[in-house]
Amino acid sequence: MSIESIIPTQPIRHQILCIDDDPIILSSFSRDFKDIDAEVTLADTAELGLKLVDEHQFTVVISDLKLPGADGIKFLQSVSRRYPDTVRILISGHADFDSAVKAINQTGLFGFISKPWSSDALKDTVQRAIEHYDMTQENKKLTAALSVKCTELGIMTINLEKEVQARTTSMLLGMVNALDLRDTETHWHSRRVALFAKRLAEEMELDETQILEIERGSLLHDVGKIGVSDTILLKPGKLTPEEWVEMKRHAEYGYQILQNVEFLHDARDVVWQHHERWDGGGYPRGLKGKDIYVGARIFSIIDTYDAMTSDRPYRKALSHEIACREISDMKGTQFDPDIVDMWERIPESDLIRLREQTFTPTSGLL
Repeated sequence: MSIESIIPTQPIRHQILCIDDDPIILSSFSRDFKDIDAEVTLADTAELGLKLVDEHQFTVVISDLKLPGADGIKFLQSVSRRYPDTVRILISGHADFDSAVKAINQTGLFGFISKPWSSDALKDTVQRAIEHYDMTQENKKLTAALSVKCTELGIMTINLEKEVQARTTSMLLGMVNALDLRDTETHWHSRRVALFAKRLAEEMELDETQILEIERGSLLHDVGKIGVSDTILLKPGKLTPEEWVEMKRHAEYGYQILQNVEFLHDARDVVWQHHERWDGGGYPRGLKGKDIYVGARIFSIIDTYDAMTSDRPYRKALSHEIACREISDMKGTQFDPDIVDMWERIPESDLIRLREQTFTPTSGLL
């Protein structure tokens, strides 16, 4: 049987394929679809139907349940696998009603047309199928557009977050520089301990995110001293008990400064806990053992080493060997023994190299 196309006078938007081996049924389709804004193509075999499906973009495919040498359900399943957006409708007689309903439930067909049908019922089913197709396509377009917008928004958010981080980092580095320059006794201390702490964290094979947070926290460890008065911070002599209480609050001040800076979430724990001790004798909370954040346990060793190997007005810097020996003597009391063991594996040459980097303001910090 030849293919018959019915071309409506209105602009064509949709294409409908009807398959049945009965010429009377196909003629009925031709007649009933004249009022539908679509091009209708007719075929009498599943083989021809599949060929047409591959050549055209059909909105709706209608197939009889029983085709010569083929099964209408399997044919429609083949259409679904190739073109999942095409709406599929099954035709069946009353005798096959139960089989048709079962097929619809099992294969996800849009619906079925029962023989014989009324013209209005047929057109209503096909019109709903076309509307379903249009809705599916519109939803895909909206989803794609939303995906693009979400991607654009995500990029904007990332860029904004980077800008916020850059400005926050710049502000905090300014505070650190101000503290280091104000306290000539410990000048460049913050930069040195940040580089040393990063090196120790790398020796411990921590992940990159942890290493960065520990480096940041070490650099910012004394940021809370911005809240301590100069009369206490720069006092040349011994602090009174009252002054010492105020001085010790710098760890808490630092935590408060950073607590709303989300990208410094773990870094602020270094700031808050950098004076805690392994044996629980530190401050401000008297944390003990592994209750202390690993970054703070790393920092306490680094801080002590830098203090001992740096010149002070009241004494010259101690040698690397002496400083490491004293740190080793405090394993299990002030320091985490396992981290001290890792510290002792770092060559002195690495620390000398890092000291030289201290004088380059942007050398690997933050």
